[in-house]
Amino acid sequence: MKHKFIVKKVCNHKTVNQCSNDIITKIKSLMKNNIDSINYHISIFHEKNNHIIWLFLYDNDKIHESESDGETVYNNSKTIKKFSGTKPTLSEIKNALK
Repeated sequence: MKHKFIVKKVCNHKTVNQCSNDIITKIKSLMKNNIDSINYHISIFHEKNNHIIWLFLYDNDKIHESESDGETVYNNSKTIKKFSGTKPTLSEIKNALK
């Protein structure tokens, strides 16, 4: 399951990496016992006042999801596990980033 959204956020951090870490930490707080890069992954594109965020919550074991040219791409992967528990909604994710 892919969530792709734009967050209007001004980076007040010294580096893009610090900004990314802030966003990732807030999203991770919603993931409960799920593990980044195993049950889900987060990608961030930084613009001056907007951030495009991709959050993939894996629907199936052994299927990695990503995006290329606006389309979701599926690849086999031995490490991927299905996201467990209740998946956060887009509004819950956006609220965590405020």
